[in-house]
Amino acid sequence: MAAYKKYLIPLLLLILGAGVASQLIPYEQSSVETQFIGYPDSDKQAHQIRVYLLGIMCLLPFICSVVYYRLDTLDRYSIRIFLTCFLICFGALFFIMMLEDVQDNLSDLMQSSQASSLIIKHYIIKLPALIVFILPYSLMLSLLWALGKMSKSQEVVSIIQTGRGVVRLVRPFVGVGLVCTLICLIFNYHWAPHADSQEEQILREAKGEALTAATSVAYQNRTDTRHWLVGKFPFNHSQGEPLQSVEITELVDHKATCKTIAEEALWSHEKQTWILKNPITFDLVNETKYKMPLVTVHKGSITKDWKETPYQIIKPGLKPPYLGIPGLKSWLKNNRDHPLSDRRSYQTHLYYRFAQPFICLIIILLAAPLGIVFTRRGVGGGVAVAIFLCAGMIFCSTVFPTLGESGHLPPFVAAWATNILFTLIALTFFYRRMTGQPIYQTIKNLLPGN
Repeated sequence: MAAYKKYLIPLLLLILGAGVASQLIPYEQSSVETQFIGYPDSDKQAHQIRVYLLGIMCLLPFICSVVYYRLDTLDRYSIRIFLTCFLICFGALFFIMMLEDVQDNLSDLMQSSQASSLIIKHYIIKLPALIVFILPYSLMLSLLWALGKMSKSQEVVSIIQTGRGVVRLVRPFVGVGLVCTLICLIFNYHWAPHADSQEEQILREAKGEALTAATSVAYQNRTDTRHWLVGKFPFNHSQGEPLQSVEITELVDHKATCKTIAEEALWSHEKQTWILKNPITFDLVNETKYKMPLVTVHKGSITKDWKETPYQIIKPGLKPPYLGIPGLKSWLKNNRDHPLSDRRSYQTHLYYRFAQPFICLIIILLAAPLGIVFTRRGVGGGVAVAIFLCAGMIFCSTVFPTLGESGHLPPFVAAWATNILFTLIALTFFYRRMTGQPIYQTIKNLLPGN
């Protein structure tokens, strides 16, 4: 039976993954093509990678099952203990987070006439962001639990006495950490930030509020002939909804010559023209005898053949926390020298999108030496230290990016500083555990009063 499992389970996971991929990949490819139509200056290569990453995610269970059955007996035994603890911890945290979200948002979602479909849509979209958030903490708790059980039953001591060592004991858990890092990296690439941006829009839709993709958007075209200021950018601007409270300043040789203020500005995709509703035009070149600009009030609508598109105008107003790696790279590609933009925030978030998933691996390296004990006592001290370190990690992952956005740290350093700091702490703990030096007493001696 064991021999059949070695081939049957990977085969079933392959079939299941291929079936899911056949449904999701065409949808994602269509979404990418729509992105190129709406945002023609997007980084095409970065967006196209989304399709391949989704395919990898669908096949990841199959790949992991093949690797699992090629491991030796000790590694498979350790992983089984860990996965049992992980499923309980992840399920408990997921349930708690869902209850908290339901408590916060259910009353808003129930205001919609299509509450049931909107609730399903809300939690499906929210899933990637939720997984990225709770996965590191699930890894910490489950690894401490699994190693605590193995230490209490003297299994850790037995493994060490066979000459395998601490590194050999922890190796399968590091492999699990790498898999979780890959999962977070894939979700962090596009889907988790997209979920954060969509959640706000779904709640507004449920309450019947006007959906806005951005507000107070400033845009300057590359030829420096027009400056745009848009009060409200509708969420469905690509479906024909007009921009509201628009102000356009036209320039010649970097000098303002005309300013137009309109209630609404509608872009015609077919004619590639702008239709301004009830605009007021200020001629800044030809003045009245009182040295005032000539003012022309237009009743109805006028048409302008300006080359800007809504997609180009809105991009400087998109918030970096709601942009994935393709969106951030596209923004930096097209707005790197934009005088009205702050590049530091977008650069910091771009680097942080790559840095944040590696917290899963760092958590494994931190929790492993704290969870391994060579006596029958519990791992209460390790749990306390691990929780304290996780709190410090949360604090640092908030402070360092903020310093990067404000310019006090280089964006790359700000994004990776938390990872570097806690990797050094994890390696120190590992060294002390491998050499038999105390960890808890050392930490206790550092506290005030000791």
